Amino acid sequence: MLSGAKLCGALSALVVAMAVLPVATASATPGGSSICKAYNAEETKEVKASAALAKDVDSDNWAVIKKDLLATFKGESSAEKGFDAYLSGASAKVKSAAAVVLKLDSTFKTIVQSSSSLTAYEKGITAAEETPKVHAALKVLDSYTTALCGATTSNT
Repeated sequence: MLSGAKLCGALSALVVAMAVLPVATASATPGGSSICKAYNAEETKEVKASAALAKDVDSDNWAVIKKDLLATFKGESSAEKGFDAYLSGASAKVKSAAAVVLKLDSTFKTIVQSSSSLTAYEKGITAAEETPKVHAALKVLDSYTTALCGATTSNT
């Protein structure tokens, strides 16, 4: 059985990647107040979802876990369409990092859909997130969000 720590690590990467997306649905106001509120609300929602998923792991029922993981991807297409608002004043470096994270998010969904077990899911997520490019992109986006909103509660 997959350890809780490993699953939480994989889920936290998923949370980071997904939490950036809904920020885009907020209007970009000076100081980023709407963006920051949307980011914090989404981050809180994703942390709660991660906690619920961690409980599912105890059942070792991949079908239930997979269903719950796929549910975390609902509503992303509309968030992605509004992502330009979040990036409107961003540098090319931030925009490039966002593209990496959006691709990672798509990769995560594919991994969930194609995994036949919790172990296969963990291996796929680990391989996807443990690249220098992804680490660098997440660091850039974290810095950008921190610059807009101050410190966040993210565990990255």
